[in-house]
Amino acid sequence: MATSTTTYGFIGLGQMGHGMAKNLRQKISSSDKLFVYDVNPETLTKFKEEFGKAGNVIIASSPKEIGEHSDIILTSVPRAPHVEQVFLHPESGLLAARARESVLYLELSTIDATVSSQIGVKVTGGGYGAFVDAPCSGGSMGAEKGILSFMVGSPDHLYPRVLSILLHMGKESSIFHCGPSGTGLKTKLLNNYLSSITTIATAETINMGIRAGLDKHKLNDVLNASSGMSFNTKVNNPVPGLTPGNPASNGYKPGFAIEMCLGVLELAHKAGEELGVRMVLGEPALEAYRATAGLEKYKGLDAKVIYQWIAEDGGVSNGVNGQ
Repeated sequence: MATSTTTYGFIGLGQMGHGMAKNLRQKISSSDKLFVYDVNPETLTKFKEEFGKAGNVIIASSPKEIGEHSDIILTSVPRAPHVEQVFLHPESGLLAARARESVLYLELSTIDATVSSQIGVKVTGGGYGAFVDAPCSGGSMGAEKGILSFMVGSPDHLYPRVLSILLHMGKESSIFHCGPSGTGLKTKLLNNYLSSITTIATAETINMGIRAGLDKHKLNDVLNASSGMSFNTKVNNPVPGLTPGNPASNGYKPGFAIEMCLGVLELAHKAGEELGVRMVLGEPALEAYRATAGLEKYKGLDAKVIYQWIAEDGGVSNGVNGQ
């Protein structure tokens, strides 16, 4: 009896996309095909060498080729202009392919919800298929381990199918149907807004403790057993050595680049301004991330490197008791 196969397409094999595409390839049926595309040819070649067996990974020449052949298409690229290029380029974009109503697009990038909605309208209105926003959280480590959180903006009837795909890359307990299209991105921006601010608060608090002569490990233990505990104290601490295995304890590599973090924080702050809400911490947080991202020595490093900007560029050393 013949078994049906599914053809997947994945665009963007960067810090997040690599891990997601890897887990997708390893967990879908071996008979299913995976088309991949990235602007870096070396990345594509390496990915196929590592995870392509018996022709089940195919390097595409453009997003259009993926649009021509795939049943399910996932996109994970840095910013809104890249998403627009991937979907809307008149010659090589996904929508340059022939329209097929059966295709499902999962847009995983963290971009402005308005831009995402505009692209979604072009996809559905042009008869190209269904469009879902499903930004993720968890960093490159979470992507590699297949334990990402996803915030999904999707029509109710599509969500079971979307969930079945995202389970290849994340945990069911951390995959949330936030509501209709656009709600996934709005939720993700708020998550990043809070995480960015609590990162600064964690960095400032532990830096003050070190300056006061406290042992940073004992201080962090107290925080994690008390009301100061957060994801940034317990799981992904910005201070080296406090959560071994995370970017801060590995020279701030790899991770969520400081430039990317700044871009998402700017989107969240812009959304707050448009809503007319009072933001007490948003502007100073933006200034801190802009200052950190503006220093050459921090470019490309994980956003938790803002601790170094606070501790070192702020004129405060780690101190003997903080080591």
